[in-house]
Amino acid sequence: MLNQVIKLIEAKRYEEAQTILQSLLDAHPQDGAIYFYYATALDALGLERKAIPYYEKAIDYGIEGELRQRAFIQLGSSYRCIGEYEKAANVLGQGLKEFPENVALQAFLAMTLYHMREEKKAVSMLIHALVASSPDPWIKTYEKALIFYADHLDEVWDQDS
Repeated sequence: MLNQVIKLIEAKRYEEAQTILQSLLDAHPQDGAIYFYYATALDALGLERKAIPYYEKAIDYGIEGELRQRAFIQLGSSYRCIGEYEKAANVLGQGLKEFPENVALQAFLAMTLYHMREEKKAVSMLIHALVASSPDPWIKTYEKALIFYADHLDEVWDQDS
């Protein structure tokens, strides 16, 4: 039944997915995956505030692997979208503790930091994520310089003055 829901969500038939998911939640009230997909359907309909408690339950009920990563990203993004930047940063930071190599978590946290007026930290995080994930040969050529400058954004090196 959950596979059917996933196909409905992929086909952007969110209301139909919600109907099935509600009956699944009634039958399996501690299944984190069902909460995740219910939240995803709500989120896709622009109902971030309604989606948030379902993402939280999905995480609390111990979903694992890719779904857990997606839940952290989507919960953090939902908080960011409604202006709850501190909550977004906390969720995304928790996700990064569990999944430190997830570049999407890094990018969403960087956007959140921007909203929190932590632009320097946001830019540094994005540069590190870019260097770590980009196959671009130019990025690879300048990898050491990019990492160095990402960590020293406010410094100036002017030997002539």
